[in-house]
Amino acid sequence: MKRRLRATELILFCVVALALVGVDLMFYFWPFRYREVHPLLQQVFRSRVDVQKYHRTYFPHPGFVAEGVTFYRHGDTAIPPLATVERMQVIGTWTTLLFHPHLLYEIQLTGLHVRIPPPGTKARGMDFDEGVIDTSQSELQIETIVADGTMLDLLRHRGEPPLQFRFLRLEIRNVRANQAFQFLTRVTIPGPQGTVFASGSLGPLRTNAYGATPLSGNYGLVGADLSRVDGVSGHVAARGTFGGTFSGVDVRGRAEIPDFRAGSAHQVRMSANYEVVVNGTSGDVEIRNVAVKSGNSVISASGSVAGSPKKVAVTIATNNSHLEDLLKIVEQSDPQVEGDASFQAKAEFADGPGRFLQRLRLKGNIALDHVRFTKQQTEDSLDAFSARVRRDPPDDPKGDPPEVSADAESQTHFDRGVAYFPDIRVIFPGARARLHGRFNLLDSQIHLTGQVALEKGISHAATGWKAALLKPLTPFFRHKPAGAVVPIAVTGTAANPKVGQDLLHDK
Repeated sequence: MKRRLRATELILFCVVALALVGVDLMFYFWPFRYREVHPLLQQVFRSRVDVQKYHRTYFPHPGFVAEGVTFYRHGDTAIPPLATVERMQVIGTWTTLLFHPHLLYEIQLTGLHVRIPPPGTKARGMDFDEGVIDTSQSELQIETIVADGTMLDLLRHRGEPPLQFRFLRLEIRNVRANQAFQFLTRVTIPGPQGTVFASGSLGPLRTNAYGATPLSGNYGLVGADLSRVDGVSGHVAARGTFGGTFSGVDVRGRAEIPDFRAGSAHQVRMSANYEVVVNGTSGDVEIRNVAVKSGNSVISASGSVAGSPKKVAVTIATNNSHLEDLLKIVEQSDPQVEGDASFQAKAEFADGPGRFLQRLRLKGNIALDHVRFTKQQTEDSLDAFSARVRRDPPDDPKGDPPEVSADAESQTHFDRGVAYFPDIRVIFPGARARLHGRFNLLDSQIHLTGQVALEKGISHAATGWKAALLKPLTPFFRHKPAGAVVPIAVTGTAANPKVGQDLLHDK
């Protein structure tokens, strides 16, 4: 019995001794000691890391808590820090600690604030040329990073307020060296202000060439308010996919704007299918193909949004679109004409103050087919005028003249809200006209002058006593092969245009 008792005591003593040695060794090699964690953070983030408070945790989970953490990119304290964290909690499990000491269960980041310097600055160059993260040599593996409430600031030049992105939810999974990780996020964006939902994969990180880092996933945009963009208003919803590399992200999707309005023009419903390429390092956008639909008309566009400040330069075109659909986008009054419109133009939209139409610059060609006035009185006058000046009059001259339409084409350029037309060619039954002038879309004023060649003499351009007075003037306006060539003016407003001969018009 004494031998057994002594043997039991010896075994218990050995067990306790081994346990104490194991505990001592565990604390000696404890992976969450400050002198182990601090250099690891500086190595991984290529930064000087200042920590205000630090303590280890053991129960219920092993790990540590660090408070007041500041990351200075590449140790340079003279420039804004890369990031600050109010509280960083690293959570492990006892099982993984014993068998997988380099595997962390979860990292919780509270109050993370990341700042990206302006393009072209020394700090921005260090970030994207030299890299601010290095995980290539790290054996650390992280199952989940939760950073809800994160703020990302894209700093700008000349003291302008930063573009700020607020991550209401940010979850990253499967963080391992030289492997892609998965992410899930919900973030509010500054312009147009809205909320983006996104999920996908990012990586493996190219630490010395961030632009080559691959990424892919799906996204959705809700509640984007265009009223923050000066000159337009409406609410945008979009959904699509993205893929490529950080310096060339191919974004495809479809957007809906049920209440788009440019300035004080009509509110219209618009939708768009688009494919653009976004450079994540500069913020530049290449517009490869956009098809915008309004009513029954489709406008295609391609171009770019680039530079600092950003400048929009696009080529827009449409073919046989409804003229009234296009006029509703830019006119405040109801369209007074209808027909088919085709155009191709290069447009620039400058950033800065002013209404949407005042900042738009455009130059191109436009063609109109089968144009008619929607105001019946104006259309009746044109129909009657056409019937009188035709060389071959309608079959039933005593009845109502048949409805006529006009075709027109011209070069145009648009500047500060005014469309200029240097040479408009108009054709309708009985007459051909060449006009020049302008159309102010800000106040709807029309001012076009020119000449119209009639198939018959000038006296047929009027009725009653006016025709009698014009008859002696017929020889002065006769012009072969036309019956007469007379001055014409189109004035008034889009809502109340005035069309007629104007013998004394010289402006």
